[in-house]
Amino acid sequence: MIVQTDSGAVRGDGHAFLGVSYAAPITSKTRFDAPQPFAWDGIRDATRLGAVCPQLPTYGPVGRNATSALAAGEDFLTLNIRTPSVEGSAPVLVWVHGGGYAVGSANEPVLQSEAFAASGIVEVTVNYRLGAMGFLRVDGAPDNRGLLDLIAALDWVRRNIAAFGGDPVRVTLAGRSAGGFAVAALMAMPAAHGLFARAMPQSGASTGIATDTDAEKLAARMRRALGMDPREAALADLLVAQRDLCNESYERHDFDRDGAAAMLGVPFVPICETDSLPLHPEDAAAQGRTASVPMMIGCTTAEYLTHSTALPAALDFEAVAALLHERVRPMRLTGVDIVQRYRAALPDHTPHGIWRAVAGDLVFQNPATRFARLHRRGQPVWKYLYGPDGADETGAAHGAEVGAVWYRQGMDLALQPERQRVTDTAFTVAVHDVWAAFIHGHSDWPCPQGSVLRLRPGDIAVERDPFDARTALWTEAG
Repeated sequence: MIVQTDSGAVRGDGHAFLGVSYAAPITSKTRFDAPQPFAWDGIRDATRLGAVCPQLPTYGPVGRNATSALAAGEDFLTLNIRTPSVEGSAPVLVWVHGGGYAVGSANEPVLQSEAFAASGIVEVTVNYRLGAMGFLRVDGAPDNRGLLDLIAALDWVRRNIAAFGGDPVRVTLAGRSAGGFAVAALMAMPAAHGLFARAMPQSGASTGIATDTDAEKLAARMRRALGMDPREAALADLLVAQRDLCNESYERHDFDRDGAAAMLGVPFVPICETDSLPLHPEDAAAQGRTASVPMMIGCTTAEYLTHSTALPAALDFEAVAALLHERVRPMRLTGVDIVQRYRAALPDHTPHGIWRAVAGDLVFQNPATRFARLHRRGQPVWKYLYGPDGADETGAAHGAEVGAVWYRQGMDLALQPERQRVTDTAFTVAVHDVWAAFIHGHSDWPCPQGSVLRLRPGDIAVERDPFDARTALWTEAG
């Protein structure tokens, strides 16, 4: 099937159009430029997935799982579009992949299920610049290039998605992990306003944000690692330096070195105090300056379960406080402070459980709760919590819900990574239907502040949010 866009014609395979360029390829000369328009003559093949952003594994066991093993190249500013019909005017899902802003892609098998197309939604997955190419401050180059890529993709969707059977005024912007962080950042970016009508940050809200000072420190680290200006470095050298800096930040958190990035251990992140992102997303939400759109937001029950596999087997509370100290300094706390508070609140937790609770709340749960509270002042907000309750913070791990969200009945389950492979298909269908209902604009479950839609096998119901009160453990009074 051939579809005409304002960039040129594309030939898809049935109702799938893969590797469709929304901006010009990224070459050595344009690596740090703003995304540029791209057009072609004739009919471009869109029957197979394109290249992914160049990357090297980083960020421990979670990052290694998220790293793409697919072929990288220059022409990776692309979209994968699957539609129920090119004749319709269906709601649209634009999905931003995760990977700590340094790894991952929109081409991973788990995202190729056609699950949302089967639910009457035009699904669009986006590749964008990662790591130094997307987020390093470079003299003479715009900041937040990875987010500028996503804005260019959203603008392309607005102009062209009707040709694929989508409704450009019913676009839901969604993403998980770093993709969720990106959604929250885009909600605070004036240039993105009006390009989406709903937002769905999934296991990610507003943690991964750098200050202007943080950005300068990271730029200096990169120059030292390369021994030259990043604009003069070969791509292979840039990727090695990027990996080494990511590993250093992830494995040895240091507030003085990394600033706010010490909380997450992910250095290449969006920069606020810039033309493109003038305010931190939470500050923008507090001032009523985030995108005026309904939002669905949530997390899994044990966000830091997989991360904790890198911890020593023998761990006491003193060691936990030392491990957490640099991570909580941006919150004006010490490791001893926060461990004492969590031990009092969660007396049955082991040292490993306290570490999982503190780190999971710091990076995922609390930012989601705060962002939901602030955005709720002006727009409807639905909050969910995926997975069973497990003792010692051992419920559903980070990313566990992806297999359910992207599940299509009758699909080949080999498309799903083993860690995300579904087993309870009835529950899985119910979870996917919650996401599809929000995209269609049919969410009718009540969700007042302090409550959450619990998504557990055999039990989906609105209940008290067990993580809501834990935000108080981080206040000055404790």
